[in-house]
Amino acid sequence: MNGRFAIGILLVIVLIVGAVGVGVYGYNMGIAQGLAQSDRLPAPATGAAPYPYFGYPYFIRPFGFGFGFLGCLFPLLFFFLFFALVRGFFWRGHWGGHHRHWEGGAPPMFDEWHKKAHESQPANK
Repeated sequence: MNGRFAIGILLVIVLIVGAVGVGVYGYNMGIAQGLAQSDRLPAPATGAAPYPYFGYPYFIRPFGFGFGFLGCLFPLLFFFLFFALVRGFFWRGHWGGHHRHWEGGAPPMFDEWHKKAHESQPANK
């Protein structure tokens, strides 16, 4: 790791911390402004609440959109699908990659290495 890479990482961290600091400061300014103006708001009118309408398209779906209690499995399915795609992207090489099959059961590079490894060993007696 050279010095430029370390300085780049340090610069990214400083920028992220600065952006978080500006965000927190702006949020706190908004809260303070809202609290200062909260006493000027009129009180809401009291009265009967409107009757809720439970017809189309606002009817209640307690288990998701039309799949009953199995609707909760779709986020899990997409979670596994995402990690399968990431695994295929990083560990399989090209899209639609193929697996090499060697007749001897091992790749030729391994056979060469194996022969050289045994040639350099002294004979056990």
